[in-house]
Amino acid sequence: MDLLKKLLYKRIGFVILNICISIFAVAVSLWCNAQLSRIINTININSVVSARTIIIAAVTILSSMGLAYLLSICSGWTCETMAHDLRMGYALHFTTLSITEIENLNAGEQLSRLQNELSDVSGFLRTNLFAIVDDLIKFIVTFSWMLWINPKLTLFANMPTIFIIWYTVYSSKVIGKAVQKSQQANAQMNGFADMLITVFPILRLFDANLPIQKQYNIALEQWESASISAERRRAKLMSLSALLSCIPLLLLFLIGGT
Repeated sequence: MDLLKKLLYKRIGFVILNICISIFAVAVSLWCNAQLSRIINTININSVVSARTIIIAAVTILSSMGLAYLLSICSGWTCETMAHDLRMGYALHFTTLSITEIENLNAGEQLSRLQNELSDVSGFLRTNLFAIVDDLIKFIVTFSWMLWINPKLTLFANMPTIFIIWYTVYSSKVIGKAVQKSQQANAQMNGFADMLITVFPILRLFDANLPIQKQYNIALEQWESASISAERRRAKLMSLSALLSCIPLLLLFLIGGT
């Protein structure tokens, strides 16, 4: 979390720009919904929709599409820049080490971190970071707007949200622990493979390939088991989370319809 704060603070200008675009995009989206609702209500009462109303609605829709595209470009650029800062910071870390510290490093484990952990973090930044921020802004703005229109309906329909948030936090911790365990097993396996490459001439000299190969297979099976367990747990928890997220909308339709 501290590292994420440093990355965000370093690119604070881009972060603020993305937040402002997201807020403006949500406001335009709500205004677009209001325009469409006005058109539908006008048609229902067998009245004529004016050309001015149609033009305003069309401009609002185009503006909403343009803001969504602009947000995707800005957020992608910001996340890729932060991922680059992370990789360069990791590379800079090795330049500050002494010769003794470098000699004590396990090349296999460091390569595993570079290929797996940093790649996972970069993927999270590109696909999830600003998506989560955008969803949070949408929730706050939309909830406030609905609360202003109909407080009782909004509060009752969104009561399950508290439980959903708690479940999301809980499942995130469980998935995080499982993924961390899988990454540790992967790092140990890569470190073991690096050690085998280093001492291979000695192993061949003393004909010790078979015992070492058995230990490597054990490490490989542990990593495979940890990876399968992590993915299985992720699939179960996220599937239930997707089902729970539909409850507020179903309640809104049910209560609103009655």
